[in-house]
Amino acid sequence: MSILVQDVSKVYQSGEVQILALRKASLEVPDHKVVAILGPSGSGKSTLLNVIGGIDRYDLGSITVAGETLEALKDSQLTEFRRKHAGFIFQQYNLIPTLTVEENVEVGRELSQNPLDMKEMLMKVGMWDKKDKFPSQLSGGEQQRVAIARALIKNPEFLLCDEPTGALDEETGKKILKLLQFVNKTYGTTVLIITHNQGIGEMAHKVIRMSSGEIVEAYENENPIAPEKVTWA
Repeated sequence: MSILVQDVSKVYQSGEVQILALRKASLEVPDHKVVAILGPSGSGKSTLLNVIGGIDRYDLGSITVAGETLEALKDSQLTEFRRKHAGFIFQQYNLIPTLTVEENVEVGRELSQNPLDMKEMLMKVGMWDKKDKFPSQLSGGEQQRVAIARALIKNPEFLLCDEPTGALDEETGKKILKLLQFVNKTYGTTVLIITHNQGIGEMAHKVIRMSSGEIVEAYENENPIAPEKVTWA
C-alpha cells in the first residue's frame, strides 16, 4: 500500500508561541517494506507518524494513503481509515490492566472486518501460553508483544511503531525488532518505526532522517541486516 507525503507542515500552538513541528516534509513509503524514521527528540518523528496514521491533522500539504487523500476526509471518515488500514504500536503499551492477554488482543480484533485468528496470532508472538495472564503479571517485553498482537490481529496494511523498543533493554528490544521483521516478511505488512536509536536503521529497507521538523536525508538500504546484529545505542 503506497504512502505519499507531499510538502506537509504542522504547527502546534503553545500559549502565544507557535511550534513548527513539520516543515514541508515529503517522502514516499514503499509497499511491504520496513522503514525507519530516525532523529533526536523534538525532530518531528512522532508528528510525522501521527499525521500519516490519521491520528492528527496537518496544516499544509497532502498525504495520500492507498489512494485516499487524508486532508479530504471528515473526522468520521478518518476514524474509519484508521480502523481499516492502520495498526499502532506505542512505547507505552496501553494495555487495559483489568483484561487478560487474550481479552486485550480481542479489543483489536473487534475493530476489524477481516481479523486474523486469535490463537495463531498469540502463538506467532509467543504469548499463547500466557493468554490468561494480566498485564501486571508480564514483563515489559511480554507486554510489548501483546501490544503488537493487538495491532496485528486487525490485519492492517501498515503498522506504525512509535519508539517500540524505547523502554526495553537491548536483548528484549532486539527480540521485538525480530518480531516486527517477521511480521513484515510473513504478512507483507508495511512497517514504519520511529526511533532515536540510529542502529535500527541498519535493519530497515529505507531510512528517513529528521531534524527540526525537516526530512534531511532519505535513502534505500540495499542490504538490511538481521535485528540481532543491530548496533544498540
